[in-house]
Formats: sequence, C-alpha cells, structure tokens
Amino acid sequence: MPDAVDPRTASPTGEPAPSAPNRPRDQEPLFRERLLPGPGTWVVVVALGSILGVVIVPLHLTTALVVGVVSIIVAVILAVLYSPVLEVKDGWFTMGRARIEVDQLGEATVLRGDEWRTTMGQGFEPLAHHCVRGWVSSGFRVEVLDDEDSTTAWVGSSRRPDDLALALRSARRDSRSG
Repeated sequence: MPDAVDPRTASPTGEPAPSAPNRPRDQEPLFRERLLPGPGTWVVVVALGSILGVVIVPLHLTTALVVGVVSIIVAVILAVLYSPVLEVKDGWFTMGRARIEVDQLGEATVLRGDEWRTTMGQGFEPLAHHCVRGWVSSGFRVEVLDDEDSTTAWVGSSRRPDDLALALRSARRDSRSG
C-alpha cells in the first residue's frame, strides 16, 4: 500500500515536494504571554474559593476543610484557564480567542503610562478589537490593514509590549520573505 501524501507538502501533481516548506509547522512561538491576574485578584479568587468551605462548617468541619481546599484549587485553575493568551506563531497573532494573520497588521505601537490611560479612556476606539485586563498597566495598539475588515485595530494589555511588537515585526518579515 503506498504511503499517504501530506497535502500541505505535495506538489500539484500529488507527488511529495522535494524540500520541506519554508516555515516548519508547529514551530515555537515568537511570543507567548498569558495575562494572569494581579495579586489583588488572586486574593479575591482564593477568598471566593474558600467561601464554599466556610458555608459547610456548621455541618461538618472536616468536610468543610476538604470542600474549601478543593474549591480554592478549582478557582485558581479556572482563573488560569480563563486568562487570555497573546501569541505570535506560524504567521498568526492570537489574542484571547481571536486570530489574525500578521500580514493584515500594521506596525505595533507600545503604550505605557499616560499613552495607555488615554487609549483606554478618551482615545478608546469602539471599532477596535480589545483584550484588556485592568491589572496590566501597559499594552499595545496595532492597526488592521485589511480594508474589508470593519475592525480598525487590535488593542490589548501586555506586560511585555516591546517583545510583542518585535515578534509581530519579525513574523511579518518572515511571512513576506517566505
């Protein structure tokens, strides 16, 4: 029985391509950041998780302790799982659940201090795609170049906006040269 041909690496005639594609599939991301909660939010997560245990104390102390610990663990896991991820990988930029090709993006602008506060306040763009977390005090804005896309820009929080801007620049350069 003949070997299966991978359609991504096959030539138009169906034969395997003589060399591997320029960009290997499933390469390491150029940038990855999970926007985990800040210290104050972790205190709230642990407090909310422990409330269930406190409610059960009048019924049985040991059960209340077990339920409290399990509730705290579940609350912490949920806080981590629901924290959005920013990632630049394989020519795509992922921000939370949204994805866009880096070719469709302009130059990223790093925002800190007053620039960040202005962007989130008076300069707020209702047509931009936002992924903002209040516990992160810096971020970025990158214009969407696709004329058919009604979204004007992507604006997001990042603790490492300089690294993200560099990764987007590198990914755009790689996709144009490959």
